[in-house]
Amino acid sequence: MRTKLFRFVRILKESRYIKTFFANIRTGNFPRIRLIIYPKSKIWLHRDGKIMMEKNSLLMFGSAWEHTNYGSSTLMVDKGGLLQVKGKFELHTGAYIVVNENAILELGSGFTNNEVEICSFKKIKIGNNVAISKGVIIRDSDNHIINGNEVNLSQPIEIGDHVWIGLRAIILKGVKIGNGAIVAAGAVVNKDIPEKCLVGGVPARIIKENVEWE
Repeated sequence: MRTKLFRFVRILKESRYIKTFFANIRTGNFPRIRLIIYPKSKIWLHRDGKIMMEKNSLLMFGSAWEHTNYGSSTLMVDKGGLLQVKGKFELHTGAYIVVNENAILELGSGFTNNEVEICSFKKIKIGNNVAISKGVIIRDSDNHIINGNEVNLSQPIEIGDHVWIGLRAIILKGVKIGNGAIVAAGAVVNKDIPEKCLVGGVPARIIKENVEWE
């Protein structure tokens, strides 16, 4: 118990006290600290947007690996948007996280490496024990209408538990990634991935089945 307390105090020392303090007041967590803001991080929360932190959850936003520099990190929750955090999730520095108007971003537990972009226009759900590598993009919308067809412009993304997404992979709209799956570096995922499958390529295809990773 004492070790956990010391570690938490160390985390707070590395954070930006004032931003962390007001962010927890704004999100209704204070006097508990469930949202920790690190240097060079900007958070913009619309008055009708919400960041909901469940019991025992913790969001560490904009942290840096030991002995490395901080880059600019952005978290925006627009009107009617909802960021829901269910476990402990760490978003490392350089993150660009946007929950657009009336959209949802649900985070379980895990981490993202530096320079990850997650943009929700409808709904993105990320499960538990998820590892997201540097430079990954997760985006659930095409954003632009082609030939006047607005159907399926945005479609939800669901990432299961214990998923590993490799360096600079791209996850596109309407994709469901099964539990235990691995997405290889540089892959572009535009179709569902079964659980415990390794996928790679552009577009991504199954390379190996029944994989396990630690």
